Amino acid sequence: MDGLSAAQFQTNYTFGLMKMAMRDMETQAQDMIEMLSDVPAPAQYGFDVWA
Repeated sequence: MDGLSAAQFQTNYTFGLMKMAMRDMETQAQDMIEMLSDVPAPAQYGFDVWA
């Protein structure tokens, strides 16, 4: 394996890990949104605006 293909492999590997991490985050976000959508929304303006 020459230097160029090693660098290419490193880039592909890093990209692959990044994609996997992003997919995990996306899945977690979707799960959280689904969880939150099960909770009834609080009454609008039911909080102290000046706090």
